[in-house]
Amino acid sequence: MSRLLLFCSIFCFALASQAQDILYFDKKGKISTQEEGYYSRKNESGNLYKSTYVNGGSLYFEGEILQASNSDENLNKYSGKCKWYYKTGVLKLVKNYSSDGIEDGMCYHYYESGKIWKEINYVKGIIKDNKLTEYSEDGRKNRIFEDNFNNNSNDWDLYVSDKSASKISNGVFELTSFTKEGTSRYISLASNSVDLILEATFDLAKLSNNQKTGFLFGFKDWANYNYCLISNQGIDVGFVYEGISSNKVDGMYASSLEKSKKNKLKIITSDDKIIFSINGEIQYSCERMPMLGSNIGFAISGKGSVFIDDLIYKEVDYKNSAVATSKSDFDAKATGSGILISENGYIITNEHVINSANKIQVEITSDGISKVYSAVLVQKDVDNDLAIIKINDDSFKSLEKLKYSFKESGAIEVGSGVFTIGFPLALSGMGKEAKFTDGKISAKTGYNGSLNSFQSTIAIQPGNSGGPVFNDKGELIGVINAGIKSADNVAYAIKLNYIKNLIEAIGETTTLPNNPQILGLSIEEKIKVLSNYVTLIKIQ
Repeated sequence: MSRLLLFCSIFCFALASQAQDILYFDKKGKISTQEEGYYSRKNESGNLYKSTYVNGGSLYFEGEILQASNSDENLNKYSGKCKWYYKTGVLKLVKNYSSDGIEDGMCYHYYESGKIWKEINYVKGIIKDNKLTEYSEDGRKNRIFEDNFNNNSNDWDLYVSDKSASKISNGVFELTSFTKEGTSRYISLASNSVDLILEATFDLAKLSNNQKTGFLFGFKDWANYNYCLISNQGIDVGFVYEGISSNKVDGMYASSLEKSKKNKLKIITSDDKIIFSINGEIQYSCERMPMLGSNIGFAISGKGSVFIDDLIYKEVDYKNSAVATSKSDFDAKATGSGILISENGYIITNEHVINSANKIQVEITSDGISKVYSAVLVQKDVDNDLAIIKINDDSFKSLEKLKYSFKESGAIEVGSGVFTIGFPLALSGMGKEAKFTDGKISAKTGYNGSLNSFQSTIAIQPGNSGGPVFNDKGELIGVINAGIKSADNVAYAIKLNYIKNLIEAIGETTTLPNNPQILGLSIEEKIKVLSNYVTLIKIQ
């Protein structure tokens, strides 16, 4: 009888342990019942976890959790590369964490269409330079500067004198004037955009009715600047040019202003207009005022203090207003991507990228400096949609040894991670900065079962054609050549063996890249190195 009880106890304990291995959470990450759960979490082994949506069973999360909370996922402590997914299986979010659980490295947000939404670079849990990049779904690029005043990484001029004081504490910028002349503080934020958005929250609790506070922007010096100030009485807008003041409005009644409370002041420049809003309601608009300098900051009139938080400065359509920066951009009738495969300027791309070219130009960006070179077709393989071009330009100098390698064998495995770097829609909105997208190999064959290619879930757009495909180690394994417009995240790539065969057909001895230097680097460091060899191809 005792043996039977012992067996039952062990059996029940095993069932209980198995049941506890799967936990259910709601949309906010709070512990939930199975019936009300949005997703479930399971410990795969060690610190590795996977979560799946309750309805449909598709993947929700995969990665390493150093400390997994059983009540609130927001309390989890992650490590390494962690990924979250939409219900459709499309990648939603990628974050990188240090071994001690601090967010460190690039963070990528994606739209459900698979297109990139945000890129944020963290250094030890802090957004680098307080700047992030945001894309609209049609590819427009916005650069965003945020200051939550958790530190003074932006080098605000913080000091105390007999006339004024400024300090940052507890996420708030405090500006105080001890005289009736008032005071200001500002920083330089040079912009490459025509349009911008500027906003912050100003607490008017300690201002008297006659005192004003707000933004200085486009500030060059005290003879050249723009301003937008608010008070408990209304709003002031104007500019000073060569010492001459132009007041647009002076103490105008503002319907949405909250007296002696926090007010969000927002300035938007768009086309030929500039718009001023308070707490989400437009109070005034006028013709665009001249931007005479690159400084922005805060001002206060008279004696008193103001508390400011949540500063946001957004450069709208960043650099896109000057996309066509060279004659080769204006004259280009099509673009594609390629990858340098030798120090003397050989580049592999797709045959369909260059097949209608009267002239080929290659733009290479290395360490932030872009150069355009003429190139010629050397060899092509129409059946496998491959081509080799070579830089043929007196200004081109041979490169140092390429710091990446071809995969030793062409073998690929379904489910393994891959990524590409290329130039989608480079002259049509997305800009000429190399774009990274990743995915997984979904099939060893290509369109209609073609044996010369493989299929992946990498999200691509026109212009990605000819771009390299790397495995997680940073080894070249293929070249993007096609996608399906009616299907999301379907990309085909020509296999490495066919690329090697074409290179052999050149007739010139070409040593394939075989440098293992980047294999042990983080994905962010791999991208930095590989981007130096990915080329924008412009066809004329």
